[in-house]
Amino acid sequence: MSQLIEAEYDEFLKDVQYKLQKISPELAMQAMYYERKFTDVEPHGEIVVEYKEGIDLDKKRFTLGQKYGFEMALKDRHDMMVVGLMTLSTIYEISKDPDVKWISGTVSCASY
Repeated sequence: MSQLIEAEYDEFLKDVQYKLQKISPELAMQAMYYERKFTDVEPHGEIVVEYKEGIDLDKKRFTLGQKYGFEMALKDRHDMMVVGLMTLSTIYEISKDPDVKWISGTVSCASY
């Protein structure tokens, strides 16, 4: 029985990956879980946004800061750590930037 459920779960994760394209399915699942469990506050996200090579990350950091008010730090030449209150919808909006390659990280119920 557990093999059947594991196979169905794997298919579900593939479907989530297909639909969200640039967002880690595990991150998406965490965000959805906390959004539904704690409906009175947005989840706290610590995500890494990986950009394509050659992108001006200072400009991206300014844009995200203006729009969402996140705390951010450059992780390396292509990655930016983004921290703040965020829902899956917010993460999805960030992923729609054509310069974004991949978004991963964690979401928790902490709101500090």
